[in-house]
Amino acid sequence: MFRRLVAVALVICSAAGLTAQTAKPTFEVASVKKNVSGKGAFAPPRFTATTVTAQNVPVDYLIQVAYGVAATELVGGPDWIHELSGERFDIAAKAPDGSSRQEQLAMLRHLLEERFALRVRRETRDMPVFLLTRLENTNQPGPNLKRAAKDCLPSPTCAGQTGRGAAAYKGAQWSEVLKAIAVPLDRRLIDRTALSGAFDFELTYARGLSVSPDDSSVDIYAAVRQQLGLKLEPGRAPLEVTVIDSVSKPTEN
Repeated sequence: MFRRLVAVALVICSAAGLTAQTAKPTFEVASVKKNVSGKGAFAPPRFTATTVTAQNVPVDYLIQVAYGVAATELVGGPDWIHELSGERFDIAAKAPDGSSRQEQLAMLRHLLEERFALRVRRETRDMPVFLLTRLENTNQPGPNLKRAAKDCLPSPTCAGQTGRGAAAYKGAQWSEVLKAIAVPLDRRLIDRTALSGAFDFELTYARGLSVSPDDSSVDIYAAVRQQLGLKLEPGRAPLEVTVIDSVSKPTEN
């Protein structure tokens, strides 16, 4: 009898330990409200030592931040979650003292699962992409892409910035150049140039993927060709994406 009681107690303790290990990090308190101020600009969610806040933010952007994915890696979902045509929300959440950024991201994921009934999964799909290659019959870069005289590692760049329709950097690692080229693209960028190292570069282009007849600037495709000596072309490639299986509008509080 005693052995049976001990066995039962061990099972209960093991189950309790497993529950404690698998319990998801959770905000102490969280408010979710629909923003009715209009669809102006929004800022990324703000993380502090004990709070996570977001104002006028679309749900798809919250998902991108919470799961660490780019917009081109997120597939599916109804129109109301998307930036251009969707609804916006304000979130104010209190995190436990001493919680890390990764723990707070896990709390944000749990909030999306609970309050927005979000369900996602990862899978590999054949997706449209942009391929970045060198121009045929030349190994020379364009006039605005030069090997940097100074390598700024471990920092990714010496100096520079990316804005709407422009990017300029000194001593940028090739990965940073790729990020600047990818800014206006609506597909994932696949690098097939075999370039590496640090570069000084400038890139200016018309906002958006197309140019109106009265616009004197060039589109991103022409800018990459003329200024960097590279080529952007559409293609397809198998990519891992985050698929939204379901999501619902939340009950406000």
